[in-house]
Amino acid sequence: MSKERNNELHECRLNIEKDTMYCLSTKFDESLETIVFIHGLGESSVCFADAFDWLPQYNLIMFDMCGYGYSPASEGSHSTEAQAKRVIKALELLEINQCFLIGHSWGGDIATIICDLTKDRLVKGFINAEGGLHEDNMILSEKITEKLEKLCPDGIDSWVKGNGFAQLFSLHWGHGAGIKYLTSVRRCCSKVLKATANEIYLQLNGIDERGVTEWGRVYENIRIPKSYFWGTGSLKGSVRALKVITGLKNVSFEDANHWVQNDPVKFYSEVEKFIIGINNGVKT
Repeated sequence: MSKERNNELHECRLNIEKDTMYCLSTKFDESLETIVFIHGLGESSVCFADAFDWLPQYNLIMFDMCGYGYSPASEGSHSTEAQAKRVIKALELLEINQCFLIGHSWGGDIATIICDLTKDRLVKGFINAEGGLHEDNMILSEKITEKLEKLCPDGIDSWVKGNGFAQLFSLHWGHGAGIKYLTSVRRCCSKVLKATANEIYLQLNGIDERGVTEWGRVYENIRIPKSYFWGTGSLKGSVRALKVITGLKNVSFEDANHWVQNDPVKFYSEVEKFIIGINNGVKT
């Protein structure tokens, strides 16, 4: 890895129609490749903060989706497609014409739609880290949806921002990524979190005979160079999901959970390997 660092950080808030999107990035250098990161359900740009330490030789851009992190809830839609379209518009405003795209969990689903909408015009390569390809990737959103459906409207925010969510998920997991997750969840809009979790959960209604979701089938048909990053601990015992994922170009993280970036040494070295491979013309 190069020792030369692109470490001057900037933050801005982009106006997209009636919405505002928070953006954290390095200072843009046109001689460097650009990587765009998209966070998952309940998360924010915090989940990829380690990239600033491990990928210093790239332009790095991280957004908070509307309703998450420092981006206020939209007056319009919070659907996955609407969030994808906002990212595309945000990149236009930043004058980014080509980039590598990395999405974690729901962020992988948003990124899948971005690739589908822009074809090969914007994204040079795409890493989907634990996105919702298969019904067995939907466990977290399923649990969140089922819990929130049982709460009265006034109780949702206190459960999400208080000890309820923390004890059931983040603190129970006992790992660093869970604490980062909790930090982000406590800043999100609870109503948006519920709506997003429900939309993800509804993907179960459209699975095919392999258990592959609609977003998963879109991912399979993307012609942009791509790779699926997954943790063996996340899909342990899921024979059908493993059959689908290992049939794709993929990178496994031994004993890792859903947050494969919890091992930043391997995660970001694999990211760099992916980018170098594409630039060197390695078939993906």
